[in-house]
Amino acid sequence: MDATPRTKLVLVRHGQTDSNAAGRFQGQQDVPLNRIGRSQADALAERLVRLKAARIVTSDLLRARATADAIATASGVGVSVDERLREIDVGSWQGRTSVEVAAENPWFEEELHSGRDFRRSETGETAAEAGERVAAVLHELAEAHPRETTFVVGHGLALRVGLCLFLGLGLDASFAISGLWNCSWTILDHNERWRLQSYNNVVVGHSGPLASPSSR
Repeated sequence: MDATPRTKLVLVRHGQTDSNAAGRFQGQQDVPLNRIGRSQADALAERLVRLKAARIVTSDLLRARATADAIATASGVGVSVDERLREIDVGSWQGRTSVEVAAENPWFEEELHSGRDFRRSETGETAAEAGERVAAVLHELAEAHPRETTFVVGHGLALRVGLCLFLGLGLDASFAISGLWNCSWTILDHNERWRLQSYNNVVVGHSGPLASPSSR
């Protein structure tokens, strides 16, 4: 068996917020973790110690930073921030529910379930745009830190699309897999080529509600 350390990326979605629980789009709105989210982050941190992170890189938004800080406290490693790991920008949809958005945009529900990409409000991003910036971070981290384990803490849609683009699966693949649970972790490792080792793992009893794949 090859004992050479492999390059690993562990993608972590932040814990629950009140907006997650209420089904409201957050986008890049700076919403903190709620009580459940803090509990999720603490439980996740204890579980991930065994993966022996060399570093943690996080979105600068509060909900991701708090999740990353919990992991850092348990693991004893430092945290750095990269704004490119932010969630998709939903522009004027921030703080609104899908029902409210659909009432003003009759095309919304059809586009959401069609598997086609679309811009989240006139001032927001597309899924591809959000995924491309996250994928760029993943490529940079993998190249800069070979044979080490790096934790990447971010957000549901941006991480899911970024993962698919990073692996070369394309945007369509991101519409064919489930959304990420709050405080889930996903493991990628490299042994001659990148492999999705596990996806959307959660600590039993701490997952909370699943956010919409359209990103909230």
